[in-house]
Amino acid sequence: MTPKQTFETGDLLIRVKTGRTAIILESRVSGRKTYGRGSTDDRRLYRVFEDGRDFWKHDLQVAAEYERVAPSQATGATSDER
Repeated sequence: MTPKQTFETGDLLIRVKTGRTAIILESRVSGRKTYGRGSTDDRRLYRVFEDGRDFWKHDLQVAAEYERVAPSQATGATSDER
């Protein structure tokens, strides 16, 4: 089983299909149950800002649609600057 990817407020993301950037504005516990389990403790909702709009997405949806940008990529640093 692969570890669950978690996101934090302020994380910069790139949408896999389009390459557009997005950012996590906030997160909260979801009321939706984890598939196959009775607990809702592990599920989160993330408020994502992309393309001038913000919307709430479940953790699994964010993990499937976006990749987290590494801090070195987010600042635009090149290998010479590091």
